[in-house]
Amino acid sequence: MSNKEILDLNIMGKNISIACPPKDKEGLIQAAEILNNQIESIPDKSNALILASLDLAFKSQMPQESEDTNALSKKEEESLKVLISQIEQSIK
Repeated sequence: MSNKEILDLNIMGKNISIACPPKDKEGLIQAAEILNNQIESIPDKSNALILASLDLAFKSQMPQESEDTNALSKKEEESLKVLISQIEQSIK
C-alpha cells in the first residue's frame, strides 16, 4: 500500500498532478509558488520554465549566506529539485 497522495499544482497556468508523500506536500506547494514567482519575472515566456528552473538550480548551488534573504533554504532546494524532476518527467 502506497503512502502517497495526489497533489494538484498549477505551473505557468498548467495544471499538473503529481504523487507525493504527505510530508512533502507543503514543500512542493511552496516550491511551485517560488517557481511561478520566478517565471513571472522572466520576460521571455516561451523559455520561462527552462530559464526559471536553471536560475533556481544555479541559486541552490550557491553558498548560503545568512544575510541573503533571497537565498533558498535547504528545504526549498530539495522541494525545487523534486518539483523540477517531476515537471521534466511530465513534459517528456
